[in-house]
Amino acid sequence: MVDPIVFVLRFLFDFWWILMPVMLSQIVWEKFKDYKRAEYRRKMEWGFMEIKFPSGITRNPRAMEEVFNSLHAIAPDTTTDLTWVNLNLKGFVPRSYTFFIIANDQKLRFFIRYPLKLKEFIKTRFYSQYPDVQFLDSEDPIGFFPFNVPNSLLDCEIFDVRLKKEDSYPIKTYSVLEYLPKEQQIDPITTFSEASWQISNKEWLIFQIFVLPITSDNEEHGKKWVERGQKLINKLIGKKETKQENIWDEVWEFIVNLLLAIFRDPVWKSRSQGESSKDEFNYSKLTPGERKVIESIQNKISKLGFLCNFRIVYIATSDIFDQKVSSVTSLISSTLRNFSAEDLNGFSLLPLTMPLFKASPLRIFNLKRKEFAFFKIYRLPVLPPIYVSWLKDKGLDKPFVLNSEELASIFHPPMAFVPPSGIERLPVRETPPSSDIPLVEL
Repeated sequence: MVDPIVFVLRFLFDFWWILMPVMLSQIVWEKFKDYKRAEYRRKMEWGFMEIKFPSGITRNPRAMEEVFNSLHAIAPDTTTDLTWVNLNLKGFVPRSYTFFIIANDQKLRFFIRYPLKLKEFIKTRFYSQYPDVQFLDSEDPIGFFPFNVPNSLLDCEIFDVRLKKEDSYPIKTYSVLEYLPKEQQIDPITTFSEASWQISNKEWLIFQIFVLPITSDNEEHGKKWVERGQKLINKLIGKKETKQENIWDEVWEFIVNLLLAIFRDPVWKSRSQGESSKDEFNYSKLTPGERKVIESIQNKISKLGFLCNFRIVYIATSDIFDQKVSSVTSLISSTLRNFSAEDLNGFSLLPLTMPLFKASPLRIFNLKRKEFAFFKIYRLPVLPPIYVSWLKDKGLDKPFVLNSEELASIFHPPMAFVPPSGIERLPVRETPPSSDIPLVEL
């Protein structure tokens, strides 16, 4: 009897000259596609603008949602842009945006990184909802930082932000404010505004959101996110997925029933499955909480989608970094918690150096330098293995999809009832003496 291992090894040894070109061609093909994508990216020109919103804005974030709906117009078309030739031979990379919220010197500033050819397109979209907004051409808002951070002057902590559940579940958005009295409304951006009070001129708290507009049928980037959301709804309501009917299955079912007709009554599986699925699906049996979740998912997939990556970096001078990094981490966690709902979705904050707390200082130092360099060139972070395994188990190891309403809840100008930074606050309120106190003349 021939040993299988010996047989395989002998086959590889005898026919390596056939297998080697096949393997090499695959490697060369992948390298070629990577080269074409890198070349395509190098040719793309980027611009930066600071967005200055006027104070006293009374419009709610629905106006910013309309802006995002307009910016979605550059989404790649699956029939013309995402073709095999464009993706494999030309290295096509779809156009995207990057939004920044930067707190420094007790101020909050908004920036956007955009394809340079879309400058006027972006301005007009903002002017349609915010006529008084101002745009200032700027350099890269994080470009003045050196690549070798941390160094003797600066230190940093880098966070990756992921969803707690699959992205078909929505986060808590501004829509919960619309039906509340104004005195009960709490703008989600309040925490960003308040965070700027605690950030001195020696610190920078940077929220960076990469945004790629996608269509519902985009398999290349969005993995058909609307279809995934509908499958989740069917799962929650107990509705079985309808399979495409196969004529040969029906023929075989007929033959089996014909041969066994003298022993038992015919059994038609297709009919019984259809009847059982109708009996199982009953929307009225769902609890109010379950109906709320399903309606929230339906609302999310009914709006325009964006593939997102979300990172946060805290940078400070070395003399104050160790003193404030813990409090700033808590501040970031509390800020993200405003967008969380236990029955829906929320954000998880992943400090990239936390899994290495027992590692040597040199290893942590090198990791920070590498990840900060990736942050500066807008490259995705390399997560520690403990995060990778945890995210894969939950299916969260890829960029996630947010719709226009969710993005508008994160990135929008503070509403009028949010106190702007720079206002002096009185620690104690002084009250005049009572008029009932008698005056004594001396």
